Amino acid sequence: MIDTAPADSTLGSAGFWSSRRLSKVLLVIASALATASLMSDLAVAASVDARIDAADTFVTVLLSLAFYVLWTRTTFAFIALVPAMVASHTLDSFAFIIFILPLMLGVVAATANRLFSVLALSLSTVWAVLIPVTTPGNAVAIWPALVLIFLAWGIGNFISYMVVRRQEDQARVAEATRRAAAAAQEERRSLARDLHDIVAHNLTIISMQARAARYAGTDASARDAVKVIGDSAGEALVDLRRMLSLLQAEGLVAGDQEGAQRDLGEGASALDLEYGAVKFGRMLESLGIETTVETSGLDQDIPQSVETALYRVLQEAITNVAKHSAEGGQCQLAVSVREGHLELAVDNTLPPPGTASRAGWNSSGSGLIGMQDRVDAFGGTMSSERDGRWWRVRASVPLHGATV
Repeated sequence: MIDTAPADSTLGSAGFWSSRRLSKVLLVIASALATASLMSDLAVAASVDARIDAADTFVTVLLSLAFYVLWTRTTFAFIALVPAMVASHTLDSFAFIIFILPLMLGVVAATANRLFSVLALSLSTVWAVLIPVTTPGNAVAIWPALVLIFLAWGIGNFISYMVVRRQEDQARVAEATRRAAAAAQEERRSLARDLHDIVAHNLTIISMQARAARYAGTDASARDAVKVIGDSAGEALVDLRRMLSLLQAEGLVAGDQEGAQRDLGEGASALDLEYGAVKFGRMLESLGIETTVETSGLDQDIPQSVETALYRVLQEAITNVAKHSAEGGQCQLAVSVREGHLELAVDNTLPPPGTASRAGWNSSGSGLIGMQDRVDAFGGTMSSERDGRWWRVRASVPLHGATV
């Protein structure tokens, strides 16, 4: 059991002495076994009738101490094992170390960096090769020692590989989760902009006409105002249904996805920019704002996404005109295609200083931010500024090669 979090290192996370932490459960078990072995050997050594093997006892004590060092770092523990390796050759004691050394090597291979792991393998191999040299009587022990050493090192490296794979998978999942959250947040922002454009525009028109109907001088004027209210409410419902169809088509809400796709196709004309310019001009005229509409070059091949974006910008600009332009004011609306760009210009006169906005509302500025975001999404430019008694809005989006 290995903790996938890297341990702190005096030489940095990739330093020579760095290693992954072992789980506390494994450390407790290893310490308990080392303590039991040490106490058993000391008890035997203290027994008067026992036949004491001082060499084995000494090597066992050194091995036990190395296990305790595992609490700090596995690389330190292996270095702490070196005195026991030397003592085993000096005192001709291989009874325990022939099993403990491969175990410690496997732990190092699973937790330490590759450089230290290779060094530990080299030291262990040298230790095994020296067995026939220092103790010829135990020459046959070289073969099981080498088999255990290379087997343990291979298993340790496999564990290390699996741990690294797990860390990479966790990192990928975390990154995918982060991107999904960012995408969801952006989708919510886009939805909020669309709701603002759709609902705010039509509610503004409805509110203006409701006021006009209350103070209409003739029945005909009142009927005209009520007609505009009904048309605006109907258009708001169409837009909201189209948005619901889009969400259903994308699988974001439950519903008939095939039917939603059909609805989207049938409702595409609702976002026709030329039609929208004429329609919004008539709405402003009905509010008593003298409006001129100019369109040119819109018979060219305009990407639907670009046209939709400019339609929403136009819709928000007209909403602001309806809010802030006094009755009797003027508005000039122009939509054109020029030099590979779809361009929009909306100019309207401002009411005299001290005049309240038509509905008594104050703009939060969120509409202008949404307009800017839509244009930015396609690599376009937008500006809105006061020019004397006029407020001028300009937007330009490239028809092709837009960044999305």
